[in-house]
Amino acid sequence: MNFLIESKPMSKWDIRFCKLAKHASEWSKDPNAQVGAALFSKKGGDISIGYNGFPMGVEDSADRLNDSDVKLELVVHAEVNAIIAAGSRSFGSTLYVWGKPICARCAGPIIQAGVKRVVALKPGESDSKWDISGKTAYDMFVEAGIEVDFYSFSE
Repeated sequence: MNFLIESKPMSKWDIRFCKLAKHASEWSKDPNAQVGAALFSKKGGDISIGYNGFPMGVEDSADRLNDSDVKLELVVHAEVNAIIAAGSRSFGSTLYVWGKPICARCAGPIIQAGVKRVVALKPGESDSKWDISGKTAYDMFVEAGIEVDFYSFSE
């Protein structure tokens, strides 16, 4: 698999953390949104991971996962799970997200946690709610001074 950031090869560490986020995405029980995140803090090399899922103790039954409205109300996104797991170690970190572009709902907690760089899939050019949300998230990151690198890959 070849990874690129803006037409240039990614560093070996960026590739490793993207692969870690991809691995974490496979733990999600959501059949339509396999999203994973890896947060790397250069302070001591701390790493935390997250994936899309319901909060601890909340049943993730097939009925709930297959009902879009219920699922969207209950799910905690991978990015937020990684930030919660890292706590204050998120400050100054890099967040790698695999599976879907980062949404505006997650951009706020990412900014508030003090993440300094994001490596994620670029939002598409469609008018879908997820692409629109991804573009809003990007605008939020730029305004907040967060470095954003969009990756692409080929098999």
